[in-house]
Amino acid sequence: MPTESESRKTIERAGWPEVVVGWLAAVIFLGGLGSVDLWGKREQRASAEILDTVDHHHWLVAEIQGRPRLEKPPLPRWIVATLIQMTGRRDEWIVRLPIAGFAMGTVALAYLLGRQCGGRPLGLTSALILSTSGLFVGEMRQAGNDGPLSFFTILALHAAWHALHDETGVRRWARQMALALGLGFLCKGPIVLMLTVATIFPYLIQLGRVRDGLRRLADVPGLLLFLAIAVSWPASVAFHDPNALQVWLTEMSEKTGLLGLLEHRRHGALAVYWPLLTFPWSVLAMAGLVVPFLPDRELKAQGTGRPSLGFVWWWATSNMTILSLWSVAKPYYYLPCAPAMAILAAAAWLRISRQAREVEPVRGRTIARLALQAQWVMLFVGAAIFPIAIRAVVHSSAWIWSIAPSVALMLAVAASARAWRARSDATSLAPIAAALGLGVVVVYGLLAPVENPRRGHRNLAGTLQSLVPSGDRTIYFYNQIDEGLWFYSRGLELAPVPGTHPRYSSAYDLSVAYQGRRRADETVELLDARREEMEKQALLRWLDARRAPALLLIRSDLFDRYAPDLAGRVRPVLRESGLVRNELVVLQTRDRTSMASAEAPGRR
Repeated sequence: MPTESESRKTIERAGWPEVVVGWLAAVIFLGGLGSVDLWGKREQRASAEILDTVDHHHWLVAEIQGRPRLEKPPLPRWIVATLIQMTGRRDEWIVRLPIAGFAMGTVALAYLLGRQCGGRPLGLTSALILSTSGLFVGEMRQAGNDGPLSFFTILALHAAWHALHDETGVRRWARQMALALGLGFLCKGPIVLMLTVATIFPYLIQLGRVRDGLRRLADVPGLLLFLAIAVSWPASVAFHDPNALQVWLTEMSEKTGLLGLLEHRRHGALAVYWPLLTFPWSVLAMAGLVVPFLPDRELKAQGTGRPSLGFVWWWATSNMTILSLWSVAKPYYYLPCAPAMAILAAAAWLRISRQAREVEPVRGRTIARLALQAQWVMLFVGAAIFPIAIRAVVHSSAWIWSIAPSVALMLAVAASARAWRARSDATSLAPIAAALGLGVVVVYGLLAPVENPRRGHRNLAGTLQSLVPSGDRTIYFYNQIDEGLWFYSRGLELAPVPGTHPRYSSAYDLSVAYQGRRRADETVELLDARREEMEKQALLRWLDARRAPALLLIRSDLFDRYAPDLAGRVRPVLRESGLVRNELVVLQTRDRTSMASAEAPGRR
């Protein structure tokens, strides 16, 4: 009768671990995909761009809130808009589906790259960790440009790794890298070049192969392919809109601070958020930062050694360093580097698991066991307090469901410890990953949807449908409102009050004013205040000139500030309250024709 160890090896040889990991990733990224309304600002904007593309055929440049949206390249928008046209569906699920596909593709490439760097156990463990990393799951389950960028980044780096290390097919891999870079450029611009160069160049320096490596990666047909793809959209946009270049420079300056504009929007260094970016695998991720510098007999026996892990180490650390120097440091900027951290964390898990069993050296075994226990304890404690932590923010009718993933994760930690004692390394993470996958499905499928009325725009859109007269389906809005309303307001036309919305973006308007239309003593804050006053006066002029009544949307905070000026000009119809988003006030403009008729006898 086969022993437990022999049975496990038979299953692994049959390929079942890869099948299980694939199904787990599918459940995590597809389960409850359409249950949550569009909450996030980036997802709302992406969805508004997609619907404008479909409804108004603005394929080159989409428009939202009455202005062209030049800041983001179009490839993700084109993909989703094409899918909507092919299926006829317009819902959250169809908008997010392509990004979920990119997520599963990224997990598959992380498995392949991990396997190349350290063998099959490293590939499997990398896929499990990436599929259950909080940052990666949260970002790859929503529409936007960052998910596709992450996929094309790892596709380019996977091809680069093969071009640098394979003895055959070098040209083919170099051209695949060029193709991936071009498509990544169409997702979010030149940042894909930064992500790859910051990985490859220091890695080549580490290997002492700069000249040979660049020779392997340099390919004229590949370069032409990259330029043809990457330049096609920006060149077309710049040809139609001479201001496009300035808009893009403003966007990059606001993020990086290289041009010295909009410095008042500076955030903290991204490295401060490192433990959160790698949660719930923070202990392994921190340990993974030192693993490439430690000797590993097992990796060397497979002919890979430390330099291969150095590739993903530079991917994770050099980009973190660069991003931490930017003026705006937002956690999701690090999303394209999540696979690198997953591979490093996986390498740490495998090394710690093996070293924790070794008799010698005693000190190394003790440190390894402490790290192993720290990761298990963090997961166990986190599972125990999860229902308690969310009870105050989740409706009681849904809260009971939080107990299931909590108990499952605590049991999974115990199962993982038992599997480790049975000398299982890669597969000992499977119970934890499965429990975390259950948690994702419960959170997105059962807990989060209860919050839709407080965070989404579906209810407001239904109310507006009943308020607007059947003859005129236009609703006006002042300045800017959440773009999520566009997604749910089918049959309604949301139009800006003339002169009250940015030309391209508020950042662009401020940049232009700061560079050319300001007094020497005016700061960005004063320019912003002047801009708001001009927009308010444009609103008042529009109200005074309007003859027919209309509905007007304005943010609650602005309505409270403008209330004295709006008195007598508008009548509040509806005011939102108790919501976890920008609340709006629905106003009815005065019928100036009837008011003039009523006032005429008094004037005579």
